[in-house]
Amino acid sequence: MERALQHLRAKVVSGALSPGEQIRQQEMAEELGVSRVPLREALNVLADQGLLLHRPNSGYFVAKRAPNELAQIRRILQLLENELLTSLEWPDGQCLEELRALNAQMRECVTAEDWTPLVRLNREFHLQVFSLSPSRLILEEVKRLWALADTFIATKMADAGARRRTVEEHELLIDCLTQRDRSRCLEMMEIHRASTSSGLPPGVAALSARPRAEAPASSDEWAATTR
Repeated sequence: MERALQHLRAKVVSGALSPGEQIRQQEMAEELGVSRVPLREALNVLADQGLLLHRPNSGYFVAKRAPNELAQIRRILQLLENELLTSLEWPDGQCLEELRALNAQMRECVTAEDWTPLVRLNREFHLQVFSLSPSRLILEEVKRLWALADTFIATKMADAGARRRTVEEHELLIDCLTQRDRSRCLEMMEIHRASTSSGLPPGVAALSARPRAEAPASSDEWAATTR
């Protein structure tokens, strides 16, 4: 099922399956070399994540996302991710090496003809950082929203310069984590988000570029601002 899931996700993210397009299950099963059972399981997972829409008696269709919806996803992610960053526990040496290894794999995709694995690696990199926080409920919601965000992340990553810039920004973020500088981590993440917005459709980028309230440097300060 996992192989079918990754292939289907890649097809949606890369645009090989267009928004609104119906998934022809028999053809897709033959293309992926799997039976209908694991294919249906993968389709159900992607439907639960919001990448596909299931219509009873009709089948599965690639979900359509309006620019306003994508901007809302980005805004919610910003708020939740900042909360995770304020509460994360500093990574140990092994975790830092794993982050560097993920980023090294992304670097190999920068100039590759098939760069689409970079979208998955980018998601894994960010979620590994956010998983350092003990706030598990927030983390689960961030994971769900990242699945929805894959399509517009891929829009940005279609540009080789954006892929290279992403890898370089990840290196800077790893440096912040190594130095255990929380305020710098938050600042670097904001820079990274702004960089991502530069490759998005105008409607999404404009809404994402609105001025934001400065994120608190610690979970204690965050709690103070909400009382």
